[in-house]
Amino acid sequence: DVKHFETTYVVKMHCHKVLSAAQACWTFEHPNRQQPVDNTRQSTHRFQVARSSCLHGFAGYFDALLYGDVHISIYPETFSTGMFSWFPLFFPIRNPMYVPEETEIVLHLSRCVADKKVWYEWAVSEPSVGPINNVNGRSFSIGL
Repeated sequence: DVKHFETTYVVKMHCHKVLSAAQACWTFEHPNRQQPVDNTRQSTHRFQVARSSCLHGFAGYFDALLYGDVHISIYPETFSTGMFSWFPLFFPIRNPMYVPEETEIVLHLSRCVADKKVWYEWAVSEPSVGPINNVNGRSFSIGL
């Protein structure tokens, strides 16, 4: 069932193996004073993996400076004490991927925006090429 492998999930990561350190992805400024307003984002991430593993997906964290020195985070390095009801966003891949030791994983991640919805698309291009997940928000989107 492709839909379930193209849907992001908010999950408490308790049974997982970290293959590489988390990386910064995107920043947003609020209010967005761009004309026209554009909250789409694209990024490519390269993760170095020391040990052979089986890749099932990626975890996404947030770290936010709200105002002045008010800061909240679920990123493990800067986790805010008491943030027990916020969890990472899991981006699954359709087919688990064997990753040999001393390998680089390349992830392409997009935040897409249309008039009435926002969605994410993601794909692995190394160590092997996987499909683009959630094209045009076909399996999961957030209504605006």
